[in-house]
Amino acid sequence: MSRRRPEEGLGKAGPCAEVWRTPRGGGGIGELAMSGLGRLFGKGKKEKGPTPEEAIQKLKETEKILIKKQEFLEQKIQQELQTAKKYGTKNKRAALQALRRKKRFEQQLAQTDGTLSTLEFQREAIENATTNAEVLRTMELAAQGMKKAYQDIFFRCLGHSREQRCLL
Repeated sequence: MSRRRPEEGLGKAGPCAEVWRTPRGGGGIGELAMSGLGRLFGKGKKEKGPTPEEAIQKLKETEKILIKKQEFLEQKIQQELQTAKKYGTKNKRAALQALRRKKRFEQQLAQTDGTLSTLEFQREAIENATTNAEVLRTMELAAQGMKKAYQDIFFRCLGHSREQRCLL
């Protein structure tokens, strides 16, 4: 349901009539009151994101942390497996608990693997985008250089008499 504008018949809407000024997204009772809070908390300020180099560095740091977590989880899995083997037939309850913990650690390890893969994919995508941007800048400079060279050739040709031919 869309909101009506004041001129469309809100009539006795009172002092809040100016709040209902747009059919979608811009309006509502709290907008005027919240505008002051928005300014206070920085609403409307566009923060620049990190540079590609900063993002790549942060991703590498996070990858290192996740690799350490993987190693830790693998150690815990081995410990729980040893615990389950130790209690094997003597204490079935303790062995089953160790196997449950092992299974939980394996699930965490699988989740960490997925997160690590995602981070590696993002890092590679940023590196590729940075490379592509650099290639485009280089190609643009080359095109400008070629344009300048052709302009120089053209103007030199214009400077010669009609009898002389300009060979390109």
